[in-house]
Amino acid sequence: MKAAYLALAAASALALSACGEKEREAEATTGTAEAEVSTTAPESVVSDAQLQAQAQQAATAASTPVDGSGPVTSTTPAPPAGEAPAPAPK
Repeated sequence: MKAAYLALAAASALALSACGEKEREAEATTGTAEAEVSTTAPESVVSDAQLQAQAQQAATAASTPVDGSGPVTSTTPAPPAGEAPAPAPK
């Protein structure tokens, strides 16, 4: 099982603005990755639910294949092979 421990920039940036506060952590695990995030920002700035969501997003991102075999994220369909894309409406 591949494990990835990530610290998110958003949580880190908020931690810098709240020096002296108690550190809070959240963890999430997918089938192939684990993530842990922490912050010292007060709960009024970063809720426990937001912290947990960031951990889940980090674990999901870490478990996504980098070889192109992962899910397609584009919402714009590609034109059929050999056809030019339709011109944009004026």
